[in-house]
Amino acid sequence: MFEEYKNHDIAVYAGYLKDDTKLMQSASGGVATALASYVLEQGGYVVGVAYTPDLHNAEYIIIHDQSELYKLKGSKYIDTQKGTIYKDVKQLLSEGELVLFTGTPCTVAALHKMVGRPENLISCELICHGPTLPKVHQDFIATLERKEKSKIIDFSVRHKKHEWQPSYICAKFKNGAIYEKPLFETDYGYAFMMLGKEGCYKCQFRGDNRTGDIMVGDFWGATENDEFWNKCGVSVIFAETERGNELVKKIEDFQLFESDFERAVEQNPMIIRPKDKEVKTDLFKQLLFEKGLHYATIHTYSKKKRIKYFLEKILPNGVVSAVKKIKK
Repeated sequence: MFEEYKNHDIAVYAGYLKDDTKLMQSASGGVATALASYVLEQGGYVVGVAYTPDLHNAEYIIIHDQSELYKLKGSKYIDTQKGTIYKDVKQLLSEGELVLFTGTPCTVAALHKMVGRPENLISCELICHGPTLPKVHQDFIATLERKEKSKIIDFSVRHKKHEWQPSYICAKFKNGAIYEKPLFETDYGYAFMMLGKEGCYKCQFRGDNRTGDIMVGDFWGATENDEFWNKCGVSVIFAETERGNELVKKIEDFQLFESDFERAVEQNPMIIRPKDKEVKTDLFKQLLFEKGLHYATIHTYSKKKRIKYFLEKILPNGVVSAVKKIKK
């Protein structure tokens, strides 16, 4: 199984941050944070994705200090504004600066096409499930702010409420209120699964066509029976070049375990294949732009899901909670 992909990587690892507090603040096992922290300690620059100040979009930024690292934490599930990031990275590299660039596989490939593979560049690909459109994010933010009558000042789609799974959306408002709900019980989570960019459905940067020094993501499928298990999160790391492998071994605040390609890909198919297009994806997109996120969501639900949605609307909360408990 996966024979045609196995030899692409020098090594495959699992692991997590040794500091539990930092681990709970990271989306998976925290390897991206550990790598970034190490490069910053060496006086280097780290490139990654942050929300824009108004939280309505996501953009690539460059940081040079540990105090800014929080901006890059947490997954951003929307297509990201590139701005002048390739040009800015090229300038840093030409000045001899050490740069760690973390992004989706297509973005990393575009960077390498522009700057080549200089020795002072370390590229880190994220296991990509295909970002959804900014319109999804913007509608969701606007709906929450309208309901709460307050601006959102902090937002995450990968908040850890108690442990690694399930992922929660967490929005903190200026008035002190907090919204928390499991990601895939929200319109946002539904839209992320339903709608990606057109290019994501025929993504070329999978399997053997990965261009980074490292690829990282969640070690989906990890269980309590694995030696590398941590209920607060586990990362999977693919060292694709010697440079990437050397860097992974240098991060001292990260508990590292050797793994293998079969185990890592078993429950992580997006490493080797593109995002699937759903039957109602085109309809969802049309309704999203015509009627908004919530309308598009409930009008592309399966029959069973629509019945459940409307029952939850009309039944008292106590009855809904009791039914959910019985099902469990």
